[in-house]
Amino acid sequence: MKVVFFVGPTASGKSGIAHAWAKKYSGAIINCDSIQVYRSLDIGSAKPSPQEMKEVPHFLFDYVSVGDEMTAGRFQRDFFEILEKIKGQYPFVLVVGGTGFYFQAIEKGMFPVGASNPEIKADVEKELATAVGPGRLYRELQEKDPAAAEKISINDHYRLGRAVEMMRSHGKTRAQVEQEFREQQTPFPYPLLKLGLAVERDCLLSRVEVRVTEMLKRGLLQEVKVLIDQGHGEWAPLSSVGYRECVRFLRGEIPTELDLWKEIVQSTMKLVKKQRTWFQRDSELFWFSREQVDLAEAKLSAFRAN
Repeated sequence: MKVVFFVGPTASGKSGIAHAWAKKYSGAIINCDSIQVYRSLDIGSAKPSPQEMKEVPHFLFDYVSVGDEMTAGRFQRDFFEILEKIKGQYPFVLVVGGTGFYFQAIEKGMFPVGASNPEIKADVEKELATAVGPGRLYRELQEKDPAAAEKISINDHYRLGRAVEMMRSHGKTRAQVEQEFREQQTPFPYPLLKLGLAVERDCLLSRVEVRVTEMLKRGLLQEVKVLIDQGHGEWAPLSSVGYRECVRFLRGEIPTELDLWKEIVQSTMKLVKKQRTWFQRDSELFWFSREQVDLAEAKLSAFRAN
């Protein structure tokens, strides 16, 4: 089976293009968006409609139960299980989304840091809670893993604590773990083409504004209210862009729906910037604009034929 990664920022129009290609060439679509995996998060995640899912086979959408939480490691396992299950049923699959870390997990594997010892974790947390603890932990890290210490601020207690936990638990520096990871890394096991949809910022802003307006009209606030009323107000996915602002609005922290609209648009554009920064690091991506869809489709056709 051939695999096509199709990446790009939120609201760029990836899903529509992917749907057209999958329908035209009898392919399937696999989700690579960290929020579209969840049930009951339909409007704010811009999940494909039931009609779209009938027209083209879709996988890894809408399957994680409310209250449960997805991780990159679990997604990686689910992804390869699905590929194995559907192997031979479709000439190719389009892996579509904007969650860069999930794409990295399925292409390059998960960094094998493992779990820290619970007792060591508790000890580190106690030390961090004291006035002199962070300084003491930072000096320990400088002494035993100076390269890691250079990349972490003494004021970043989460990363500092995590680094010391892993160092104490496994007795290795971060560089040693990274070297082991590189030595054990295996190539992606399927033929792979990587496409990226590029949209100018002004055009993307207009698309985001329209999208947020439509989401609110379709009942985004009600979608969030139902979850809060069910006792899921602290559920991790509700801290994602769009949902986070709705939670704040329903708690009275955002005064008007116009302010809510503005905040969601602003947060979405910040997410777009992060997505662009992440994907631009990948030199293997073939980027195309909305005016160059035919060019990208030709790439896809050649990939399918070879």
